[in-house]
Amino acid sequence: MKTRCGFYIGTVCLERNRWGSRKPSFQVSDWLPRFKADGFDGIELWENHFALADAEEQQRLIESSFVTVYNTYAGFSDADAEAREQAAQAVERLTAPAVKYNVGRERERLDEYRRNLLAWAERLPTSCRLLCECHPGTALEQPAEASAFFAQIDPKRFGIIVHVTGDEVRTYPWFEALSSRVAHLHVQLRDPAADPALPANQGRLEALFDGIRSHGFGGTATIEFTRGLGPQEDIETLYANARTDFAWCRKRLK
Repeated sequence: MKTRCGFYIGTVCLERNRWGSRKPSFQVSDWLPRFKADGFDGIELWENHFALADAEEQQRLIESSFVTVYNTYAGFSDADAEAREQAAQAVERLTAPAVKYNVGRERERLDEYRRNLLAWAERLPTSCRLLCECHPGTALEQPAEASAFFAQIDPKRFGIIVHVTGDEVRTYPWFEALSSRVAHLHVQLRDPAADPALPANQGRLEALFDGIRSHGFGGTATIEFTRGLGPQEDIETLYANARTDFAWCRKRLK
């Protein structure tokens, strides 16, 4: 019997300083009761919500046992060794089952990135799965590039993250190229045209998620971004929209 998809809330979704000062504007622990009451299975914790938190907040997050993915921005060049070690220590302290990472931008350094990634995996707890966000602007932004990079690496330990924006053209090629390695989704229904609460959008979104299921997806998902981002964004509005996306997506990936 297939188990339902685990759904997480990304704390970066609610963080107004995510692309600015990167200094946390709220304490995640204050929101944990709401996340749990609303049915989320865990959180994808933005790195600075832990690394820049005081000792008391860090301890609250550790004791919550609710961090399911640790979202790090540590790089994989030789010069990034200290940042990778700090991220590994955070994963250990939080006992996070998975860690999200990105490789760097320079394609000519892919061998260096792979070498450091494999060494980092040895440093992490064996129970921790490594999830590569093949992000635009990185050396693995195309499915073929990611497929070649991971070809000889254990798919059970090293998964990839696919962005779900509401556009099947940008979604399905990842499943076609990497098949069972797709372990996690970053749901980003931030365009009003992808709002699942609007009847006009629902047929297209239903077809998209049916396609994801038909490709055999059986992993987990994070509501990473939603509608309402911008200079005047409000955390309560963002969270309300995230809940809408969560409720809608869960029904289609259960």
